[in-house]
Amino acid sequence: MKDLSSVEVDLTSKKEALQETLQKLVEAEIRRDADAAIEFFADSAIVQPSDMPQIQGAKAQYELYKEFFKMPYSSFDSQSTYFELDSTGEMAYDTGWNQFVFPGPDGDMEVKGKYLAVLKFIGDRWKVVALSFNNDQPST
Repeated sequence: MKDLSSVEVDLTSKKEALQETLQKLVEAEIRRDADAAIEFFADSAIVQPSDMPQIQGAKAQYELYKEFFKMPYSSFDSQSTYFELDSTGEMAYDTGWNQFVFPGPDGDMEVKGKYLAVLKFIGDRWKVVALSFNNDQPST
């Protein structure tokens, strides 16, 4: 068995890489770029979308992105509000908010929500292995 007490983990660089990953993922989502966004998901990622059955796999997430990006929203934003790494620097979770703005005949409608993502350091980068998101408002 390997003596883990002698292994030094550079958590600072892992945190910086995680912040960069989270930012680039949001930027891809804002651009509605499914090809770029899916690069941040593990092949076996589990995703629990709001008001939908759970999906699994990067291909299923890619198809979900393509459908989401067809929605007639005028803007989208998302921000991480808290993340934490485990002591090995191999797993992390991230929580945050998201907001869609949909134009309507009576003005813009804002749809606010939240998410919880679990990420794993795979190879040389962070990948989403689980994601759950839902809206703050009740579904209609």
